[in-house]
Amino acid sequence: MRDMKTIGAVAFALMLAGTAQAGAFSEAESNNTLGTANSLGLFDVPGGSVIIDGAIGDNDVDWFEFTLADEASLSVFAAFSSGGSGDGVMQLVASGGDVIGFDDDSGIGLMPALQVESLSAGTYYIGLSGFGDVDSSSVDSDDLADGIGHTESFNYKLSVGFTIVPAPGATALLGLGGLVATRRRR
Repeated sequence: MRDMKTIGAVAFALMLAGTAQAGAFSEAESNNTLGTANSLGLFDVPGGSVIIDGAIGDNDVDWFEFTLADEASLSVFAAFSSGGSGDGVMQLVASGGDVIGFDDDSGIGLMPALQVESLSAGTYYIGLSGFGDVDSSSVDSDDLADGIGHTESFNYKLSVGFTIVPAPGATALLGLGGLVATRRRR
């Protein structure tokens, strides 16, 4: 007979693995505004990741929307695909239109990357555009990327990852369930 602790631990791991989201997504035009952003979906415990395949053209911006069910850490990295070259900028925007993150060249080559800890549950937008569209002052001014003002053209891969830690109450309930499952019968 198998040890109940082992069975409980395996069942818990399978439950968590079953809820993690991962996938590939192809950018679709027209996604040049927050209102027309491509939806990446809802992310819940334990999180997930998405690889986005897209292209930026002259005077273009690509917006992507996602919703977090719980507080999360977010990592977004952009890279040129097919050996392309260009210069990208990225914004992270809250549902109300507040720019909460900006990056120019922290990623590979001249591509942006953002990492944000403790992002509250809610809806957010990631915008990718060419250099010259917006700059770091957009965090204070809430100036959104609109594609106007840049002449960059490049294909890209955008890697978006979420790590979501359940609320303390949910963690306590899961732990209590584990204790019940591992309790030995006399």
